[in-house]
Amino acid sequence: MTPVQPRKILCLTLEPLTARMAGPAIRCLELGRQLAQEFTVTVASPCQVPVGMELAKQSGFTVCAGASRSEILKLAGEADILFIQGNVLKPFPQLVELKKYLVIDLYDPYLFSLLNQYSENPATASASYRLMHQVLEKHMLACDFAICASERQRDYWIGRFCALGRLDPRVCQIDPSLRKVVDIVPFGLSDVAPVKTGPAMKGVIKGIEPDSQVLLWTGGIWDWFDPLTIIEAVARCHEELPQLKLFFMGMKSPNPQVPLMPMAEKALKMATDLGLLDKSVFFSQAWVKYEERQNFLMEADAAVSAHFDTIETRFSFRTRILDNLWSNLPTLTTGGDQLAELISVHQAGIAIPYNDVGGWAQAIKTIVTDRDFNERCRKGAHELAQRFTWSESARPLIEFCRNPHHLPPFQRIKMPSLLERANAVYSRGGKELILKRSKDLLNDMLR
Repeated sequence: MTPVQPRKILCLTLEPLTARMAGPAIRCLELGRQLAQEFTVTVASPCQVPVGMELAKQSGFTVCAGASRSEILKLAGEADILFIQGNVLKPFPQLVELKKYLVIDLYDPYLFSLLNQYSENPATASASYRLMHQVLEKHMLACDFAICASERQRDYWIGRFCALGRLDPRVCQIDPSLRKVVDIVPFGLSDVAPVKTGPAMKGVIKGIEPDSQVLLWTGGIWDWFDPLTIIEAVARCHEELPQLKLFFMGMKSPNPQVPLMPMAEKALKMATDLGLLDKSVFFSQAWVKYEERQNFLMEADAAVSAHFDTIETRFSFRTRILDNLWSNLPTLTTGGDQLAELISVHQAGIAIPYNDVGGWAQAIKTIVTDRDFNERCRKGAHELAQRFTWSESARPLIEFCRNPHHLPPFQRIKMPSLLERANAVYSRGGKELILKRSKDLLNDMLR
């Protein structure tokens, strides 16, 4: 008897798969790693890889970085299941025509980010939002299954699916809970504890000494983030805590198509104007390599992340905060998003109100001077981390790939005809109900 071959899965991202990766590429790679335990997996990206930035060879699955259009379409044609992120159909609309099982990753509700990113440029904001709105709609109408990062996000996406008319009676009959339409696959973290492989900041970067107290900003500086409040709070703490240092791990996305954002420039200017640049506030111009991030995390005294009171915050899932939990690092963060709530509940750090410089200054003083409190936060971070391992997070995606299904073809919602309405009334109450409702039906026909 011929053994059954494992299903082939193509995981496709538009982010660079290199030694330096942002959240979407990390997520695609790590979920591919989990899928590869049961399936034949290829993780691919069309982004070219700069010389010397090649991703380390992966075990158990294939990485195809810098793939040409023809290579990607060939891989897609050979696959049984396509797992793509929510912008892939823009350059590769042909993937829908292949009629493969199609899974869409909606963990990043990027339309909300666009509202912030181009707030000072109305023309760009309008054009970008309308374009990506159409791109997102195409993905949602074509997919057989979608994943997101949290229950709060899932409520949002169910609302969007419903508004698009995708959740019609045929779809709901497949699964009244709608878990077979959209389910939760949070961003994850490694099941293996981090191991320090070399020095990163202390005693390496000029101005950061071995006895410095380091606050670590672990991701990029995007326009929907608020590094300015933290920089101002560090300035307030400078006299009392002269060894306090704030280090930003990355200024610009490793994706060459993503420009340096205005907020990064504002942060750099504020640090300069306050006389803190390269004294108390430091910026890494190069994005920290993915396989070296633990060296920075394990040298820090606490991690920081701040954002504004926007709709983006409510539905966000701050992916790089999970690295803080992985390394048992206390987190100081603005409240308002779901991870901030979990950090408060599990005592893994401190959630601070929006734009509260004084609150940030006090939280910073507490986290770096109260060693008992810092240690309690580290224990809370460790406990919370157990909820977000990749092996746990990936379960709904793996289950779909074990038992894939196609959703019924999408049909745009139209008003029912008079005959359809009459048939519906008859099916509920026969001729008697038809007679009772005949006046309403006739009035609708004459309108």
